[in-house]
Amino acid sequence: MIPLILAFSLNLIPPIPGAVNVKDFYIPENKYASGHRGIDLLSIENSQVLAAEDGFISHSGFIYNRWTITVTHNSFRTTYEPVKPIVKLGQKVKQGEVIGFLQTEGSHCFPKSCLHFGLKEGSTYFKPVFISLKKYPILLPIYS
Repeated sequence: MIPLILAFSLNLIPPIPGAVNVKDFYIPENKYASGHRGIDLLSIENSQVLAAEDGFISHSGFIYNRWTITVTHNSFRTTYEPVKPIVKLGQKVKQGEVIGFLQTEGSHCFPKSCLHFGLKEGSTYFKPVFISLKKYPILLPIYS
């Protein structure tokens, strides 16, 4: 089961506008099993990667074979990989601010470039849900 209450706690925007989700989130059977703890957004190398929400940089560096960035938003964290950071540890960022550039090396979609975007609170992973950028609701007729 995917906890969706999170959609109302954060107002995430897509970290790469217009990127296509090519691999969706799924929860593994247990915490050690194979799963996909985020979504993969297909784009092109060196695309600007944006902070999905206001926060501060809690990690910016190289892990295993890829550049990664973690932004902390109160109790939630968003993760971005593989992204060459232009931000520093502890730096405050605003939603929509460029935090780095998408890399191909270390990509889940290699030889193509895609951003693995994750969302976590404590040890629980969530499916990232993006808000609509429209400011007002649109009312549609019930009957056509």
